Amino acid sequence: MNQEGDIRSDQQRRRFNSIVRDTRGICLTELMVSLTVGVIVLAAALNALHFAQAHAGKQHNDLRHQQDLRLGLEVFEQEARLAVADSIASATPDEFRFHANISAHRTVTTSAVVPGQSVIAVLDGSGWSEGKTVIICGHQTCEAHRLSRSGQQYQLTLTDPVTLSFPSGASVEVSNRVVYYTKRHENGTVKLMRMVDGGANILIGDLEDLHFSYWDEHGHVAQQPSLVKRVVLEIESHHSLHRVMREVTLRS
Repeated sequence: MNQEGDIRSDQQRRRFNSIVRDTRGICLTELMVSLTVGVIVLAAALNALHFAQAHAGKQHNDLRHQQDLRLGLEVFEQEARLAVADSIASATPDEFRFHANISAHRTVTTSAVVPGQSVIAVLDGSGWSEGKTVIICGHQTCEAHRLSRSGQQYQLTLTDPVTLSFPSGASVEVSNRVVYYTKRHENGTVKLMRMVDGGANILIGDLEDLHFSYWDEHGHVAQQPSLVKRVVLEIESHHSLHRVMREVTLRS
């Protein structure tokens, strides 16, 4: 009887061990499948997150570029409108160069100016930078000079003495040298550069193409700078679906 009990107990232990082994095998397989599925889901989630971040980054860059484009065109329009035909020094597809008082610095003389005089009395010359070109105009004539020092409230000091006579009340204003030009890079992108009195900076960058065109009063292409009445700036950008054009009519 004891022998049969031992045999029965041994059979039960074997059956239990077999069940345990099968259970462990099933759990490990399920765990491997779960981990695999989890990795796939995680990879898909990370890929979606990366795509969303890239899309958001592109939208941010496009928005920033559109803002730079809008502000840059506003600056160009405001300054180009100050030009007159006689002040244009260069009018090519890649460069528009002219003279204008973009800082609106102007005043009048408070006493007569005679030939040989290099310090002139004015109503207010404060804020006028050293080295700037100033134009003094009387009833019939004008004369250009450079400032040898920064302007003071009641006087301007010139590098060279005047050669003409000017009455009290003659106009005096700054004449800035303004240049808008293209700068092309080896990677194919184009920048619109702005230079005022020798200091250059990027006005609009990362462009596909841009060029200037010039038109006379009859709507024909202007053959020389003195005939220009309208300036048109056309821009193609990677960040815009259409060509941007800005037309500026010059002062008479």
